[in-house]
Amino acid sequence: MIWTTLKQRIWQWRGIVLTAASASGIVITLRLAGVLQLSELVALDQFFHLRPSEPADPRIVLVTIDESDINQLKQWPMSDAVLAQLLQLLKQQRPRAIGLDLYRNLPVEPGHSALVKLFASTPNLIGIKKVVSNVDSTAVDAPALLNQLGQVSASDFVLDVDSTLRRNLLYLRDRDNRAILSLGAKLAFIYLAAEKITPKTIDPDKHQFQLGQAAFTPVQANDGGYIRIDDGGYQVLSNFRNLQQGFRRISITDVLDGRMPPGLIHDRIVLIGIEAESLKDNFYTSVTPSGRALAGVEVHAQLASQVISAALDGRPLLQVWSEPFEWLWIVAWAGIGATLGWTLRSPSHTAIGVLLCSIALLGSAYLLFLAGWWVIVIPPLLALIGSTLVGNGYLLWENLQLSHRQLKLSHDQLEEYARTLEQKVAARTSELAQEKELLQTIIDHMPEMILLYDAQGQIQFVNKKLEQVLGWSQAELADRDLITESFPDLAIRQRFLNHMLTVTEQWLDLKTTTKTGHLLETSWASIQLSNHLRVGIGQDISDRKRAEAASVLNERNRIAREIHDTLAQTFGGILLHIGAATDAMENDPDRALAYIGTIDELARTGLAEARRSVAALRPKLLEEGDLCSALNSLAAQRTSLTTRVTCRIIGILYALQPHVEDNLLRIGQEALTNALKHAHATEISIELVYESTQIILRIKDNGQGFEIQRSLEKGFGLLGMSERAERIGGKLTIHSQPSQGTEVVVAVKRE
Repeated sequence: MIWTTLKQRIWQWRGIVLTAASASGIVITLRLAGVLQLSELVALDQFFHLRPSEPADPRIVLVTIDESDINQLKQWPMSDAVLAQLLQLLKQQRPRAIGLDLYRNLPVEPGHSALVKLFASTPNLIGIKKVVSNVDSTAVDAPALLNQLGQVSASDFVLDVDSTLRRNLLYLRDRDNRAILSLGAKLAFIYLAAEKITPKTIDPDKHQFQLGQAAFTPVQANDGGYIRIDDGGYQVLSNFRNLQQGFRRISITDVLDGRMPPGLIHDRIVLIGIEAESLKDNFYTSVTPSGRALAGVEVHAQLASQVISAALDGRPLLQVWSEPFEWLWIVAWAGIGATLGWTLRSPSHTAIGVLLCSIALLGSAYLLFLAGWWVIVIPPLLALIGSTLVGNGYLLWENLQLSHRQLKLSHDQLEEYARTLEQKVAARTSELAQEKELLQTIIDHMPEMILLYDAQGQIQFVNKKLEQVLGWSQAELADRDLITESFPDLAIRQRFLNHMLTVTEQWLDLKTTTKTGHLLETSWASIQLSNHLRVGIGQDISDRKRAEAASVLNERNRIAREIHDTLAQTFGGILLHIGAATDAMENDPDRALAYIGTIDELARTGLAEARRSVAALRPKLLEEGDLCSALNSLAAQRTSLTTRVTCRIIGILYALQPHVEDNLLRIGQEALTNALKHAHATEISIELVYESTQIILRIKDNGQGFEIQRSLEKGFGLLGMSERAERIGGKLTIHSQPSQGTEVVVAVKRE
């Protein structure tokens, strides 16, 4: 009897361990694939909304410009004379620092000379510049004098995938690799310097520094709920105040009309910025209610307040756990769920247990958030619920097996036992239906398309999101082939099946046909649950593709307009003057020479415009750095769960001509793409060797290899690399054989 009980206990704990390991493994895989990132960010926003409101920081005052102020000024941007008058009035109350959140890279007459004099006599005035160029905006220079005086900061912001600001830049580097503090950080450092508080390095390798009572650590790519974000510059998590009334502010009209209260800004930080809706300088953050955005000047003020409060008052900065500790957090809640599922036999008791544990999970995460820790909640919550359902489902199956064995009882007990069994089966069936309904509800509310299929590609189940996007319901799929209907083209269908059955855990973009015949841009990934079952995850990326196409079209139109307005106009003028010079050549040689001089000037102007246009079309990676940093960025971008890409620089670096860097980068990109797309390599190495007489670029992989002559006849990639090498006077060498990998070497003379 004791031995039987002990065996049952051992089997039960074995089931708990296996269930917890399986549930946590699936959830961690989903998290690493980025499926849960947006849900985690939304959960973080909810914590910010639930946090008690805080009073506004009295050390910061905003001078705002709204629609009524613009109507009073009767022009925008305001003239330099008005801006100089505003700054002079603010200086009279002796603020500790003045932040000018307005672009003033060009003079706005009248009054430019007066504004320049005011800039020169105001050492605590900080201007702004836009450092980073992207599809939506271009870089904007700071006022020339403030730039010379070192009184310039960056106005750049970092937005998440849902266009919400949850991270702030303390500083970033420009094209000359100079560190530039953001506006909020610059003003905070000036304020703290007057309190004799300056940054002190703690750990140079981790870029940690101490500022008063606070220790700052930059955001990493996988911190908190983030997965593989761009962590360039020095970013910190936003821990903005939850303000009900906002910062104390005064309008520019009140300042200019002399209605500013005495002592309002004395020894405080003053930020001048725009709140007018028509100028669209607004950003969504975690602390803003849905549908309303903060003005850019208020975002800078929030960052300054966050830094100052942390340094002087000890207000906590938002911190995260290390990634292994987050995995243990998920495994722990999966273990709790498995224990509930294997020990509680009543569905009602199980539901209550899951509800209480979910409240405990969310409550503990919220309390840690109030203490300054961002703890993930969505992955452990899914692990808790999933492991509970699996464990309880196994108990149901075990009970049914026990009932089957009990049917072998004597004939005298069979009739009574049959009645009891009917009751048990009915009760357990009801419980199973409830559990299935709960699981169905969870899957149907996921924002991605989910489908369950076997090792042969046969669809077993689809969720509501897939029904909404593609139009095929679960009932209709009983006598239809979803894959054939969604991918009528045989080649695309076979590509989809190969991708999903291989289970590479990578995303594949394909055009998908809906029930109504419309084409959608979709992206698909797969996860293997067992030897027989797999889960497919799909996303509708049509909006993203349209946005990318629109961006490309806008850029092409911009280049066309620029060529029309510069080179075309110049060539038209040259043709016109050539005709005039030809007519005057015989009758008035002096006049003809004057036309020729004009033609020479127009030709030089056109040549300068052409060079400027060519320089503007350099690759983005080379705009932000040199060839070494561009190759390192390529290696980091192409590294994945299945492929490791390394980049090594050998020798002493020296400058190369821009067109040499451009063509070497393009050759490297083509070789890297071939290794990933066609050779299916798992190890790729990039070497850039600086020798005294030449530079060598070597890309080597362990992929499938290929026949060089056959590839030259069929494709354009190798031909393109050869043409680029010839263009820069280089020598291209390719070594490859089937199943033995590939090595691409480009050697270019230094001169």
